[in-house]
Amino acid sequence: MKRWLVVGGGVAGCVVAARIKQRTGDLVTLVEAGRDHPGGAGDGPLLDDPSRLWDDCLVVRRPGLAPEPYPQGFGLGGSALVNGAVATPDPADLDVEHLLPLTTPADPGVLGSAVLAASERAAPVRLVGGDRSSRVTPADVYLRPLRGQVEHLYVRTGTRVRRLMLDGRRVIGAVSTAGEELEAEYTVLCAGAIHTPALLLRSGIDTPGVGVGLQDHPATAIRLALAPAAAGDGAPSITVAVDGPDHQITVVNHLPGQPARGALLPALMRVASRGRVSLPDLDGPPLVELAQLTAVQDRAGLVAACREAFELLEHPALRGVATPVDALAALDDEALTAWLEGHLGGYYHLAASCPMGTVTDELGHVRGYEGLSICDASLFRRVPPVGPYLPVVTMAERLTARWAATPA
Repeated sequence: MKRWLVVGGGVAGCVVAARIKQRTGDLVTLVEAGRDHPGGAGDGPLLDDPSRLWDDCLVVRRPGLAPEPYPQGFGLGGSALVNGAVATPDPADLDVEHLLPLTTPADPGVLGSAVLAASERAAPVRLVGGDRSSRVTPADVYLRPLRGQVEHLYVRTGTRVRRLMLDGRRVIGAVSTAGEELEAEYTVLCAGAIHTPALLLRSGIDTPGVGVGLQDHPATAIRLALAPAAAGDGAPSITVAVDGPDHQITVVNHLPGQPARGALLPALMRVASRGRVSLPDLDGPPLVELAQLTAVQDRAGLVAACREAFELLEHPALRGVATPVDALAALDDEALTAWLEGHLGGYYHLAASCPMGTVTDELGHVRGYEGLSICDASLFRRVPPVGPYLPVVTMAERLTARWAATPA
């Protein structure tokens, strides 16, 4: 019986641990820095529970800007604990939709219904779970049915990994921040696009390309004052999105804690700009530089997405439902670009900081080392043109099936 160590209990880690156990029968230990969060509120984004968020995650969105907090899920289930629960398959991926309980919201809400009437490209989203009374994560779908039912599957929460253990060029496990040695013959990093490259760098892994190529979907929020009929109408937060060739506009029926406020979130889905994750101090936190909108085409693309959102708000179906809080539509392209550079957000879809083909081979095995693999969003060559939820599940399903036959 081989020993596997899975570092990180997010979307990828939950799938990897469960599938490796089911497909090999080997001993599998999953370690997660956060705690277990069984059940909970259903419609995200759920960003007002600090126990579900990393408390030390900062990013620099653009050169010259100060670091700012970047919410990421902390606990078993990862960012599925706090995200909008929207799941869209990448057309290039395997069909794994049946592996998660996807539903279309029965009630798109007043704002969502107005956008559906205003745009031919608007469509209801699909949510994982979809019931406002419960939030379903990959921990619920993959891990919980196995825990207590199979031998030699160990899930340890509250365990942070400090560095990897090496015997020459073979990884033989990891060391926790408490100094505990976690031995394994195969180690899989599922710590995400920030913490996976940071862990590799802190461990002295010298494979070229670690941390280079980081991407996110840049976005901004067009805040809306809602008419009384739309304020607190009981619909889920996100029910509708408008898809363009290279951008998306997500409709937020209600901002967290503000039932009388909604938003349109224009975002660029095909991104050229690339940042990096580095580790200036081996004992300090990683430096995360997104470099958003540093590519000219990205600036033009996000401006175009905003213009489409402004046109939507002029449609008769929306005029009596939502009013923009800020007079952004009056800005010319140059002024709007300047505003965007100072008011950037994102979809919180970090990816591509340890790209397959550069840092790893086509099986996710880290080049130059034995016993070490990666399976999380850092492995994408570029951020997917859709939300990464289902693409990450697809990746984990595909790689674990191949690892079961040919481990690292």
